[in-house]
Formats: sequence, structure tokens, C-alpha cells
Amino acid sequence: MRVLITGVNGFVGKYLAKELQEKGYSVSGIGMGQFDLPGVDYQDVNILDRTALEQAMEELEPDIVFHLAGIASVSHSWRDPKTSFEVNVIGTINLLESLKGREVRAIVYVGSSEIYGPGRRLGEKFSESTSPNPQNPYATSKYAAERISLQLGQMYKLPVIITRPFNHIGVGQTEGFVVPDFARQIIEASKRDESIRVGRLDVYRDFTDVRDIVRAYRLLAEKGQPGETYNICSGVGRKISDILDLMRTEYGNLDVELDESKMRPVENIYSVGDNGKMRAAIGWEPLYPIEDSLSGVLAEWEHKLRD
Repeated sequence: MRVLITGVNGFVGKYLAKELQEKGYSVSGIGMGQFDLPGVDYQDVNILDRTALEQAMEELEPDIVFHLAGIASVSHSWRDPKTSFEVNVIGTINLLESLKGREVRAIVYVGSSEIYGPGRRLGEKFSESTSPNPQNPYATSKYAAERISLQLGQMYKLPVIITRPFNHIGVGQTEGFVVPDFARQIIEASKRDESIRVGRLDVYRDFTDVRDIVRAYRLLAEKGQPGETYNICSGVGRKISDILDLMRTEYGNLDVELDESKMRPVENIYSVGDNGKMRAAIGWEPLYPIEDSLSGVLAEWEHKLRD
């Protein structure tokens, strides 16, 4: 079975490639820049280049497609909303049109829980039936891409499955996300007697290890229902201050101070998902405890910042 991953050279793409290889799939991928994961047939393709994309589909002939490519940063989308829309929406249209008329068993579109917007009240989880209320350009672009995926999937008779992953964490995640940002600062502060500079700590997020996330993508490709939407999440709300406390436990009493530059123009206070639909559909549940995920990221940054 041949699978194609767009954005294979990103944080999640590398984990997904390994997950699929371990299950016996033949893995190919497209992305931008260098990539050297053994056993992956890789092509440097910009998803905004329709001609190059169609040529890649012709050569790789995938049976299953996982669409991860895109701009995944909320802060970047505020700085450059136009590019976020071009890559996330037009890139998705290009991909689906390049697959038109092909025999594809599943197309897993990787969306985002950001489309839900702010929680109505603490303790209320987002389900797939919750009305989207995107609050930033990134979230709006992901919702638009999600809708056009379903519409073109129906028009072209392509088996599109929508996913809405919540926050995921793990070794290899780049800075710009809360856990690696905390990890770098904690390691540096512990060595230099500095403060940890943070944004809002009173918000709640739903964290899942990236290894559990990619297993969910694979299972949905194998067992998910085309045309359906699935949350991928732990279902557990954790306050960001609690995440920080878990991470700095072994590093002494490090000072924390608020950094206005880390505050978003609009902040979702409570973003926690209901994963009941996916559990019922594919029998998935998270396997990795958050403490293991966080300790792995801290160990990674200990190594990176070793004197």
C-alpha cells in the first residue's frame, strides 16, 4: 500500500512516516527543502505549484494521502494572513485537484482545533458538532480548507476524512509552541539564574503526545468514514501554569514573569476536546502520559544547550 504525506519533513510528518513504515506501508512524501528519512521517497514540491504537484501525484501514485503541509503558526498568521490563506487553502485545493480521477482509498486532511474558537465556559468540551468560531487568521484558513476539502471531495468522489487535532507535543517540535518554548527557557534559566518569560498561564489546553496523534491519523485512514470529522485529543484540560510547573519541578524555584510580547491579540481560554466519536470509530486512546512527553522535550533541550 503506497502512502503519501504532504509536509513530510515537518515535526508531525516525520513521526507519521515512521509510524506508517513500522506498519508495512510504502511511504513517499513531499515538502520544501532537504529531507533524509531512510526509506521515504521524497520530492521537493511546493503545494502552490500546481504543475509540480500534479507531476508528483503521477509519479508517486498514492493509495492513501495524509495532508499535513501548511503554515501552522497562529502568530505567523497575524503577521502574514495572506500567505497563511494561500498555503493552507489554495494549497489544499491544488492537492485535491491533482488527485481528481485517481483511485485513492483515503485522504486524511489534518485540520486544527483552533477552528472552534473560545470555549463558552470552563469544563465544556468541544465536540465535532460544536459550531466553529475561528478567532485568528490561521484558524479561519484551516476552517476554509476543511470545508473546501469536503466540498471538492464530494464533487470529485474523493474519500476525504477531516481531523481536528488539539495541541500535540513531543521531541523535535520547533520553538514557537508553548512546550518547546518553556523547555528552552527552563534549561537556560537554570544555568544563568534568569527568569522564565511567559504569556498567559491561566488558559487551558488539551495536550496529546505526537506519537499518539500519528497513530490516530493512520487508524482513521484505515477505518475512518469518508466525509466525517474527528477530534483527536486526550479529552483532558490542563492549565498552562500546571504544564510549566510540571516541567520546572526538577530545576529549582525559577522565577516567572509576564512578557507582553507573548500575548496573542485574541486568546482562547478553554480549548479541550471530546474524543468520544473517534474512540468509537477506531478504538483509539492516548498511550503516552504527559509527564513522559514533557520529560522527553526537556531532555532534548538539555542536550541542545549543553555547554
